[in-house]
Amino acid sequence: MTPASGAAAAAEVVMILAGLWLIWRFVVSKRGRDSRYLRLSEWRLPPLDFACFISFAFLGAAIVGTAAGYALRPLHLGVDAATVAGGAVMHGGILLGLGAFFLSFGPKARGPSSPRGAYPVLASGLVTFLIALPLVFAASSAWDLVLRRLGLPDEKQDMVDILQNSHSWLLKGSLVAVATILVPVTEETIFRAGLFRYFRTRVPRWMTIVLTSALFGALHVSWSDNLSGLPSLAPLFVLAVVFCLAYERTGRIGTTMVAHALFNLNTFILVAAGIGS
Repeated sequence: MTPASGAAAAAEVVMILAGLWLIWRFVVSKRGRDSRYLRLSEWRLPPLDFACFISFAFLGAAIVGTAAGYALRPLHLGVDAATVAGGAVMHGGILLGLGAFFLSFGPKARGPSSPRGAYPVLASGLVTFLIALPLVFAASSAWDLVLRRLGLPDEKQDMVDILQNSHSWLLKGSLVAVATILVPVTEETIFRAGLFRYFRTRVPRWMTIVLTSALFGALHVSWSDNLSGLPSLAPLFVLAVVFCLAYERTGRIGTTMVAHALFNLNTFILVAAGIGS
C-alpha cells in the first residue's frame, strides 16, 4: 500500500465512523427521532406542467447534443474524450432545458421557496454525505458478494475506467469537474427536486422513494453494453434513498447537491489512490 492509498483509506475509515455516529445522532437516538421534521412543501404543479418539465429536460439534451455533435465532429475526439464531452453536453443541455421551463412557466412552477443560507446548505450536505457513506459501503459490499455468487458482470462505469486508465490530466480534470458540478446539479434537479418532489404527495411516500431511487440506480447501468456499471446499482439505490430523506427533511435541494458532489469527489479520490472503484 502506497502512502497515498494508506492516507485515503484512513480518511475513509474516519468518515465512515463519523457517518455511523451521525446516523445514531440524527436517526436512531430518541432526540433525533423527536426532532425529525419534514420541511419539504407540496409541489402543486399540474400534471400537464410536470410533463412539460420532463419534456423540456429531454429537449434541451437533444438540441444541445445535436448542435455539439456537429461542432465537435471536426475535432475527431478519442473514445474517452468523447465520453466526457458527451456527458458534459447532455447534462448541460438538460440544465438549459430546465432553465427554459422555469422561465417559461414562471415562479408558480418552481413551487414554495426553499430555506435560504449558504452555510446550512453546506453543513447539511456534509452531514448527508457522511450519513450515506457507511450505508453505501455496506450496500456495495453486500451487492458485490451477490454479483460474484450469481456470476454476473462486474464491469465498472465508463467514467471510473477513464479515471483509472487515462494518461491525460486535462481529461481527468474535465471528468472530475463534470462529475462534481454538472452531474449533481442536473441529477438532483431531475430526480429529487423533480420526480420525488412531484410524486411524494400523489402516491404512497414509500413507493415514491423506492421507485425514484431504483430509477436513479438503474440509469447508471449500461444495460446494453455488457451491464457495465452493474456494481453501482445497489449502492446508488441506497444513496438515492438517503438523498430523498435528506431533501424531505431539510427542504433544501442544495443539501443533496452538495452531498452528491462530495460523494462523487470522494469516489474519484479513492479511485485515484488505487483503493476503490
